[in-house]
Amino acid sequence: MDSVKTFRSKGKILLTAEYTVLDGALALAVPTQQGQSLNVHFSNQKNNRITWLAYKNNGELWFTCILDVIKNQIVSTNKPELAATLLQIFHEVHELGSPIFNEDFGYECETQLEFPEDWGLGSSSTLINNIAKWSKVNPYHLLSKTFGGSGYDIACADAETPITYQLMNGEPLVKDAFISSSISDNLIFVHLNKKQNSREGIQQYRKKEKSQDLISTITQITKAINKPKCTFKKFSELMVLHEQSISEFLGIPTVKEEIFSDYPGFIKSLGAWGGDFVMAENTENSQQYFNQKGFKTTKRYDEFLI
Repeated sequence: MDSVKTFRSKGKILLTAEYTVLDGALALAVPTQQGQSLNVHFSNQKNNRITWLAYKNNGELWFTCILDVIKNQIVSTNKPELAATLLQIFHEVHELGSPIFNEDFGYECETQLEFPEDWGLGSSSTLINNIAKWSKVNPYHLLSKTFGGSGYDIACADAETPITYQLMNGEPLVKDAFISSSISDNLIFVHLNKKQNSREGIQQYRKKEKSQDLISTITQITKAINKPKCTFKKFSELMVLHEQSISEFLGIPTVKEEIFSDYPGFIKSLGAWGGDFVMAENTENSQQYFNQKGFKTTKRYDEFLI
């Protein structure tokens, strides 16, 4: 192999506007310190094939395939469904006019996740963003043609600060956001020991009639949080209001009502409800409380998010 290029994208946590970000609500999102990297080796063997090796955060090789992109064929793989998805991504890359397939080529690619795949931090979005950076196509367009979603996770992938994200006439509007240390120092993030399928969550949300009142409420909450003078007390009150608003719209109980009813502080779902991480007020005995309930993965803001 004669050369290599490396790309890296950060994961994401959506603090506000889960679901409603799809319909134009203003969202607050934060990149995670961990992400996913992509190494692309340019092979001398120009056979129009891509060899793909995917590694988990523990170093385990979990997915391999060889794709013939020009013939749109899977040559070999250990996971046919995933290989078909990857082949579709490269088909869309080709359709978007990427220059990487203009001549005879041969690539060997390695991906390395930096977080467990069941954490829900964006194994798909970091993959899409890395492939888009390599192939020089618009990552939002590639996401739209493959996994779908609002695109806030793509915005997080290369962000260096918290961001606000809003779809304006279908186009992403991304701005740097502010979260004071008086807020971030009092937060803890808890993994619920299962991964939630965000596409299924979106489908359930889409079955409901769109609510402009809900979109407006969530937007105002995000704006209030983003103000430098927002205190932790005010932040906590807004998180409770946010949970109640989404709960009433979806017609399902909040995660606190379901699992943590005796917790003294606020708890808020993040992303598609029912899995991945929740955000909670970091009280004196938070760690012990969640550990006793069987939730061993807890992270402080400063060891988890940017």
